[in-house]
Amino acid sequence: MKERCILIVEDEFIVANDLKMTLEKEGYVVIGIAPSFKVASALIQTKQPDLVLLDIHLKGKQTGIEFAGILRKQNIAFVYLSANSDQQVLEAAKATEPYGFLVKPFREKDLLVTLDIALYRHEHTLAAENRKKKQLEKQLEVISTISHNETGKLLQTALALQQHLPFDFISISRPASLQQEYHGYHFLRIAFEQYQEIGVKELLTISGLHQNAMKTILAASPADEQAGYHNENEFTVICRNNPLKRLFAKTFDLASHMQLPFNTRDGICLSLSLFSRKTNLYDASHLSLLEHLKDYLSDVIQSCFPANAAVSLVTEVKNPDPHNPKSHVVFPGVIGNSSEMLNVLDLVCQVAPLNTSVLITGESGTGKEVIADCINNHSEKKGRPFIKVNCAALPATLIESELFGHEKGSFTGAIDRKIGKFEQADGGTIFLDEIGEMTLDMQVKLLRVLQAREIERVGGSSTIKIDVRVIAATNRNLEKEVSHGRFRLDLYFRINVFPINIPPLRERKQDIKLLSEYFARQISARFQKEYTGISNEMMDTLQSYQWPGNIRELENTIEQSVILNDVKTPLVLKRPLRSINFENNGLTETTSLYSGARTMTDIKNIHTETERDYIVTALKKSAGRIRGLGGAAAILNLKPTTLESRMVKLGIRKEEYL
Repeated sequence: MKERCILIVEDEFIVANDLKMTLEKEGYVVIGIAPSFKVASALIQTKQPDLVLLDIHLKGKQTGIEFAGILRKQNIAFVYLSANSDQQVLEAAKATEPYGFLVKPFREKDLLVTLDIALYRHEHTLAAENRKKKQLEKQLEVISTISHNETGKLLQTALALQQHLPFDFISISRPASLQQEYHGYHFLRIAFEQYQEIGVKELLTISGLHQNAMKTILAASPADEQAGYHNENEFTVICRNNPLKRLFAKTFDLASHMQLPFNTRDGICLSLSLFSRKTNLYDASHLSLLEHLKDYLSDVIQSCFPANAAVSLVTEVKNPDPHNPKSHVVFPGVIGNSSEMLNVLDLVCQVAPLNTSVLITGESGTGKEVIADCINNHSEKKGRPFIKVNCAALPATLIESELFGHEKGSFTGAIDRKIGKFEQADGGTIFLDEIGEMTLDMQVKLLRVLQAREIERVGGSSTIKIDVRVIAATNRNLEKEVSHGRFRLDLYFRINVFPINIPPLRERKQDIKLLSEYFARQISARFQKEYTGISNEMMDTLQSYQWPGNIRELENTIEQSVILNDVKTPLVLKRPLRSINFENNGLTETTSLYSGARTMTDIKNIHTETERDYIVTALKKSAGRIRGLGGAAAILNLKPTTLESRMVKLGIRKEEYL
């Protein structure tokens, strides 16, 4: 077995020396101890470690986080060591994408398990990158040999690239010169695996420019000279110097860009450009992959640009190649074509085939469980156990038994052996919903299970190996929870291997019409009522509302309208849209509530009482009913199980309000 070389970057000698002795006892080779950025930088010039144990705070002005940037560029794995959980430090550390995080003090077993996981992840990340490159190479080779029109070839190229290089708009072009006019193909992403081809005709129509003005823009746009990626201010400069890219950015609301120029065998200069609506999307890894594919892309693209081609005047094309059709990826329950949701689905496609842990974040009601279902349905573990656990609904006294199981007689009431959720999920996937509600004691136990890949039943004396993929979800800001000491930093890094954030409905208003019509048809069919459409007035209101309860609130609103509809006219809003019971409880009132608080205990007590008042008010309005239309959970825009859990914590009994 190959020796593993470790560099320790730690400014406390006693800690560093203890680490060295532990690692050497386990067969690792410690190539050095560095107390500062300067010493560490010098060491990696002469010795190449497999992994670096990196303290965040070092001697001197430069930190471990700054050194992590160098390690990233050299593709060296690293694990942070720190007792600091400050939110600003956490955000900076997270941005460097570490392979693990150990919070001081830590056990020897935790150190060794974290190292194993980090080295495993690093090796498999490299393997995954190589598989990605091989897959794209093969796809582009096939595309270059199939015989169909230029548009078909380039559309298939866009589909192949989209899986690994995100973009909302792609341009493949030959700039104008003294010898030839501009010639280009441009595709705008309009849905998952669907594109509209945008030619000069379309640009004239959308932008409102005169044809002479367009000719001036095409003639004045220079050829790309070198490969690169451009975000924020750099993208602004690119657009300032290239009128056509400026037009693309303005017309389609684009905010970042990556380009790859190359010359054909005939010496013709061509360029591939990817654009995104995100302001800071592209990085060195994207560019590295694009440059790696340069020869393969060149073979495909140059065949689409005959020497005497004129200006491209094209129309919309949808899947023009019957011999190489789309993969028809299906996401049940996901409705929407906004760029925000398309980005989420791209991430789902990337992570689903892997065995990587996923953290799904987003406000309540955004559809985190639906995305978890999509990941499972497109994974290699599809068809195997998929166990869902709502962490908020499990009482603190029972959660360990629920997750890990218990032996007969292990506690009062344990009359039989019980198989826990993790053991039930063995060979498959476990979905830990609302993981941010878990107690700190339980977080420690969960972390050890995730690290060691083994469980021990309550009251048991032996460990049980498990093979479980973990998908977690939360509506909390876990970084803030960490900074306030309510969530463990090491567990956060353990589950946050591949984050997916679901945007709130107010940030994807383009999807409100599709969602509304989908719910209206579905609910009408359920109630055996004819669907009569949605009135323009109602749709305008739906699209202008901010939706604090997100999709769940929209669905409830549509259900109310369907129930009250006479089936003779389109749906209309029978009740005004507002956050029921909370329309006067904005920031100003909340601020005044806390104005008399003098200590953190005061604030916590006020917060508890305020939450209690909200729940009691909702229960009174619903006559003690929690579930269903008009129930307290719907009024509060919470899952019924979440509401029940909070009621237990606050000592609220629904029977008192029946």
